[in-house]
Amino acid sequence: MIDVFTTHRPLLFGIAYRMLGSVTEAEDVVQETWLRWQRQDPTAIDSARAWLVSAVTRLSIDQLRAARRQREDYYGVWLPEPIAQSSAPTPADSAALADSLTMAFMLMLESLSPVERAVFLLREVFDYDYADIAIIVEKSPAHCRQIVRRAKTSLRAGDQPPCSAPPSDQARQIVKKFLAATATGQVGDLLALLTANATLYTDGGGRVSSAGRPIRSADHISRFFIGIRRHAVATPTAEFVFVNGRIGALVRFEGRLDRVLSFDFDGERVRTIYLVRNPEKLRHLSTLNPAPTSHSSTLP
Repeated sequence: MIDVFTTHRPLLFGIAYRMLGSVTEAEDVVQETWLRWQRQDPTAIDSARAWLVSAVTRLSIDQLRAARRQREDYYGVWLPEPIAQSSAPTPADSAALADSLTMAFMLMLESLSPVERAVFLLREVFDYDYADIAIIVEKSPAHCRQIVRRAKTSLRAGDQPPCSAPPSDQARQIVKKFLAATATGQVGDLLALLTANATLYTDGGGRVSSAGRPIRSADHISRFFIGIRRHAVATPTAEFVFVNGRIGALVRFEGRLDRVLSFDFDGERVRTIYLVRNPEKLRHLSTLNPAPTSHSSTLP
């Protein structure tokens, strides 16, 4: 049974992470799925994949319902726990799977209810048939179709950051210049790298200093990063990584991971910045060495 579970584990983690936006909670849900799988009689199960996907989805729905109550009291902007990888998505990776990991996409999903999120992800990202989704969420196929239509309308209408193109060499150079400008404190250099209507989302969770709401405009964002530099007690070091499939960086102070940055672009300028500082959301990355490898939980 362990071989069957191991084969499907990347898929299960991929569903749970996209549902919950938390590496830790996703791993807990996958572990609970494994414990339940061990208690099953394999001869009584027609499809191991269908059983496992159904179990992890239902557990994720329950977990998200509980997490939603906590997130209502969360201080400031809530961002997903970042997943850092040393390499970009390959051309062989599914575009839908890669795009559905980005900070922008994950942030959009927060506007959906747990069941809506599950139906939307299973259909639009993992390409499940409505008949199979209906069995998992215990609704009719027609109802599931309606949920997907409503979800698409809601996501299009919401005031959420647009998704950007996959990372490129040009994007890496822009981020390199951006990190250099924040280190030197050159306001002019920072302004030149940001779109006029750029947005910065910072997540400190009330545990470390961060902005309580999104910071909008190149001028305000520049001032925010200059302020960080002025109060820094040590010189930061930055490492290029791919954060949720987009170009980003790990920033450390004296070896301690302080923040994770992810960027979206509009041509040659930065349009959106996602900055995660909440120590609880960085715990799974804190042991990464300066040339980080993919997180142990692989994603499809």
